[in-house]
This record gives sequence, C-alpha cells and structure tokens, in this order.
Amino acid sequence: MSGFAETAVPAREWAALKRIFLSCLLAICSACRPSPPEASVTIAVRADVTGFFPNPPAMDESFTNRVNAEILEGLTCLDPDGRVAPALAERWETPDERTYVFHLRPGLRFSDGSPLTSADVVASLLANIEKDWPTAGYLRNIGSIEADGPLGVIVRTRVPYPLLLYKLPWGYVLPFGVLGRNPVPLVGAGPYRLASWERDRSFTLDRNDLFRGPRPAIGRVRFEIVPDGRDRVARLVSGRVDVVDEVPLEDVDALRFEREIRVFAAPSLRVLFLTLRVTEPPFSDPRVREAVDLALDRDELVERAYDGKTVTASQLVPPSVVGFNPALGTRMPDRARSRALLAQAGFPKGLDVRLDGTHNRYVNDLRILREVALELVGIRVTVNALEKSEFFELIDAGASAFHLVGWACGSGEASEAIEALVATRGPGLGGANSSGYSDPVLDGLLARSNEAMRPRVRVEALQAALARLAEQRPVLPLLLQAEAIAVSRRIDWVPGRDMRIRIEDMRLAP
Repeated sequence: MSGFAETAVPAREWAALKRIFLSCLLAICSACRPSPPEASVTIAVRADVTGFFPNPPAMDESFTNRVNAEILEGLTCLDPDGRVAPALAERWETPDERTYVFHLRPGLRFSDGSPLTSADVVASLLANIEKDWPTAGYLRNIGSIEADGPLGVIVRTRVPYPLLLYKLPWGYVLPFGVLGRNPVPLVGAGPYRLASWERDRSFTLDRNDLFRGPRPAIGRVRFEIVPDGRDRVARLVSGRVDVVDEVPLEDVDALRFEREIRVFAAPSLRVLFLTLRVTEPPFSDPRVREAVDLALDRDELVERAYDGKTVTASQLVPPSVVGFNPALGTRMPDRARSRALLAQAGFPKGLDVRLDGTHNRYVNDLRILREVALELVGIRVTVNALEKSEFFELIDAGASAFHLVGWACGSGEASEAIEALVATRGPGLGGANSSGYSDPVLDGLLARSNEAMRPRVRVEALQAALARLAEQRPVLPLLLQAEAIAVSRRIDWVPGRDMRIRIEDMRLAP
C-alpha cells in the first residue's frame, strides 16, 4: 500500500482549480509580453512659452499660462466653457462677502510624491503676491490668507470681490519647501510634469500619475515650435504631428477636404486693440486719439488682415461676456474729420508714430500691424514687429506709446479686462495698463461693479465703464481674433469655447 492516500476531487472544485491555474498562467504570460507603447501626441505651435512658472523669463501671457496650468494647479480651475470648477479645493463657502473658506481634497500629492496641504497653498499664494511673480496681478485683491487645519484655507479679500474664484486658477501651488530656492523647482500637482525644454525648439510634458483627477489618456506630449504656419500644416498633413495651433486662415477651407484631419475655426473671446499712451504727446491730446479712431476702417481691416473670417469689435469684450454694452456700435471711419482733428491738435501735415506689436503671438498679427499702418491716413506709421518676449520687455519698460495687444476674458466678465487694462494702477488693479490711463470715474464704476452683489447692478456699472472708455479712447478695439486649430483624426478631442489646447482632455481615437 502506498504511503500516500488517494483523494478524489469533486468535478466542480476541479473546474474552479483549472480556472485559477489558467488565470495565473495568463497573468504570467502577460507579464512576459512587452507593454503596449505609451500613448503620445505631438503638437506644433507657433511660438514657445515665455518660461515656466515662477522663474524668469516666464511672463503673464495666455499660452504660457495655459501650458503652466498643465503642470501646476490652483484652488479652482476654469472648464473649457469658462466656468469655475473645483481643483485643489473640492468645495468652498463664503460666510460673508469678503471671506472664502476652501476645503482641500484629502490625499493630494505633488508630482514628486510629497503631500499637499493648506500650508503649501498659503505659502504659495503669499509668495506669488509678495515676490511679484508673473501671475501676481490676479491675486492682489487678496487681503489675507491663513491655514485652517491641514485641509482648510481661509482667504479674505480687500473689498467684496465675487471674481476671486475666477482668479485663483492662476494662484499656482508649489511645495512650501521649494519656494525659497532660486530657481524654484517646477513641482506641481497638475495632470502633467515638465520632462524637458529646449528653448525655441520644443518642450515635452509627461503624465503625472499622482494627479488628483481622472488619469490623462495621453502619457507624453511633445510641443514643437514651428513659427511658419504652412510648415505646421504640412507636418500635420504628412502625419508628423497630431495637432496644429493658429492654422493660417487662408488654409482653413483646403484643410476641410483632408479626410484624416478635422478643423475647428471661429472668432475667439480675444479682442485685439490698439493701446495709446495717454500720458505723453501726441496721444495725451484726446483729439489725436479720436483722429486715430476715425481713420480706421475696421470692416476693411477684417477683410484684408483676416480674410473676412472674424468680426469687428466695438469694445474691450465680445458680446458673450457679461457687461458687454450693446449700445456701443463699431466706430465708422470719417477720414475728413480725422484730418481736421489732427490739424486742430497742431499736426496739419500729419505726424509720425511707431506702432509696436508682435509677429508670433496673435493670428496674423503682422498683417494687422501693416494694415493698420495703411489705414491711418494722415498719420505716418512705422511698424515695429517683435518676438513676443521682446515685445513684453518693451511694454514693461514703458517704452511704447502705441501698440497692438489683445485680451480674452477667461472669467466671462468684463471687469477682468477693465481692471487689468485700464484701471488706475494699484493693489489688484492696472497690472496690464500700458496706456498710463487713470480716470476716477472709471475706477468708481469698476469698484461699484466689483462690490455689487446684485447681478443687475454689476452689469449696469460695467456697461457704463465700457461707454466711458469708448468716449475717452485710451484703447481702440479693432476685431475679435480668429482661431483655427487642426487635429488629426487619430486624436479624439474637440476644443472648448476658449479654443485653447487642453491635453488632459485628449485621447487616442478608438
């Protein structure tokens, strides 16, 4: 007799054992097979970021901010339709009109694995304001910030300020321990982290697997800097890149016939306008500012600079923004009146001015500069088109009396543009005021809007402020920037209302 007893295994248990054995065998085989390649996307863009927050040469510029927002987060964020949404804070309350109590999501971590707490939020917001980092202007209406336990943050504003939630996306949060270093390490809690940057050539972002939200489908994104629009399009058509920004407007119709490409084109939220330095001649004279305004034929400008693919602008914001004043129509040209005003101001033979702008920031910005130069009958214009970083340096130095810029109200409310562009410089105000304009009446209307808790009062004050600007002309709205983005059909993604590239929303098409 054998020393081993023979045991009968019931058929049902035997079947279960077989399933377990097969599952283990499949797992072992799967582990032995190479993993599928990580989903990656290549995007061709017209210009590089100015830098990565908060280190120089980073500037408060829309494309730079959008890329940095892939790496860093604030307490809130804006969704593709411009609505406030929770980010690092999962919820908040407003016990009074100047106090916001934020509750952080539990378990947050930075991309280096360190925990994210209220101490990091408080230190980051204070450092941004006190060290005048690139996005400090969005936060200067904050009066105080304090931690309330490890997951609570209390923010108090200087005045009642309902727009705070729309500004906090630019209050990027970094670890408390890195804020004093120079340069500050780029450690964030956003969906991606910076893998490499070769200035004016490319930069690469890798997925942050510690991100709080849904895991981004795209593991690696390479941004290639391709200044020439036709070259960007050619790379897309040949399959070398997957997404192209700022598609030349003249190529939009032809691209619609490419079966493997989708094109999205529309006027954006960004208004392009001329800024005039009102603190020094010749534009300190309101007659000269009016003469420039009346010399412009905005309809012709749209046709010649944008091939008719956008609309003219009557004010600093488009009709979809709260506070838009429907009573302000597009200014019609009156060149006889323009010449007469110049003569009254002491320039019967006209005058010479330099128009500064960029050649790589806005769609067809160089064409716009040249067309404006042709439009200004009686005013001899020399166009000075610069790389955008050089242009910002010129503006920040106060060395431009006449320039082309743009603004998009991401918050969806006109007070954002007014307080940044034309309000008298002060805490939280006038951060992008390059005209030198200062008007107590306008400042009062803006304060009334910001402090009003009733929507009707806010809108009426904003509309009155826009009418005041139309009368005094420190800025001359021209048109809405046209946007065109082309996307390979291998990518499943549709741009939002703001037409910005959001890689966290992309995935490979099934």
